Amino acid sequence: MPKRLSKFTQQGGQQLSKATERIAHGSLVSSHFFRRYMVQTVLILALLMTYIANRYDCVTGMETITKLRTKNQVVRTQLQRERSLYMTSVRESAIQHKADSLGLGLAVQQQPPFKLSYTPAE
Repeated sequence: MPKRLSKFTQQGGQQLSKATERIAHGSLVSSHFFRRYMVQTVLILALLMTYIANRYDCVTGMETITKLRTKNQVVRTQLQRERSLYMTSVRESAIQHKADSLGLGLAVQQQPPFKLSYTPAE
C-alpha cells in the first residue's frame, strides 16, 4: 500500500509540475484556439472593455451626484439661516418704526440689562 500511495503522489507531483511549466511557458491554451475563435475573443474583449468603461462612468457619476446633494443641503441650510436673520431684523425695525410712530419714547437699549441681586438685611 505505501508504495502505491508513494507512486500516486509522485505522478500527481509530476502532473502538477508539468501544468505549472505549461502555464509558465504560455502553452496552457494553444494559439490554434485563439486563431479559431478570434472573432469571438475580440468581441468578448470589446464587450468587457465597454462594460468596464460604463461601470467607471456610472460610479464617478454617482459620486458626483452624492457630492452635489451634500452641497445642496449645505446651501439650503445657509439659505434658511440667512432668511431667519433677515426676518428677525425686519421685525425689529418694524417694531421700532411702530413705537416711533406712536410716540411711546421706546428705544433699543445700547447696554445689556443689569442683573439684580437681593441680599437680605441682617
